[in-house]
Amino acid sequence: MSQTGGTREQNTGGRERLLAAAVRLFAAKGYAATSVRDILRAAEVTAPVLYYHFGNKEGLFLALVRDGVEKVELARQKAFDEAATTVERIRGYCMASIAVRREFADLAWVVEAILSGPPDAAPRFDFRGVLTTMLCQLQELVEEGITNGELRACNPMHASMVLVGLMEVASRPRLFEMAGVDPDDQIEGMLAVILGGLAAPAN
Repeated sequence: MSQTGGTREQNTGGRERLLAAAVRLFAAKGYAATSVRDILRAAEVTAPVLYYHFGNKEGLFLALVRDGVEKVELARQKAFDEAATTVERIRGYCMASIAVRREFADLAWVVEAILSGPPDAAPRFDFRGVLTTMLCQLQELVEEGITNGELRACNPMHASMVLVGLMEVASRPRLFEMAGVDPDDQIEGMLAVILGGLAAPAN
C-alpha cells in the first residue's frame, strides 16, 4: 500500500474502528484466541494502521483499558463536582463508576477472563493497582464522612470493600439484569441500604 493510502486510513477513523473491532472480538473469542488478522479483517484496515496507532495487539488492548479507566475517572470527577456532601460524593462515585463500566461491559468481561487465565499470558497492565486505587479513594471518602459526622464509626476499609462489591456486581449486565426489573432502581436500592446502614443516627 502507498504511503498516501496508509495515511488516509490512519486519518479516517482507523483507530476507532480497530478499538471497536478488538473489544467485540476479545469478548467473543478471548484475548489469546483473537489474532491480529481477525482484528484487521473486522476493522477493515491494514496492518500498518494498527502498528501506527498501537504497535501490536497488546498495545491495542492496553489502549482500550486506558480509555475505559480515563472515562471512569472523568465521570467520577463530574459526580464529585456536583455533590454537596460526603454521602452524595460516595453515591455519585459509585453511580458514575457503574455507568461507565456498564458501557464497557464487554471489555470488563475480557479483563476478568484474562485475570482468570495464566499470568504469563496476560498483557502487562496493573489491574490490581486500579482496584487498590478505587478502594483507597472510597476509604478516604468514608473516613471523611465519619470525621464530619455524616457516617457512623466503622472500619473504613470494610465499608469501601462493600461498596466495591456492589459496583462489581452491578457493572455486569449479563449477570445482574433481571427481566422486568429496572437495573438503575436495583442499584439505587442497594446503595440506599448500604449508605443507610452507614449513616450516623440523627441527634
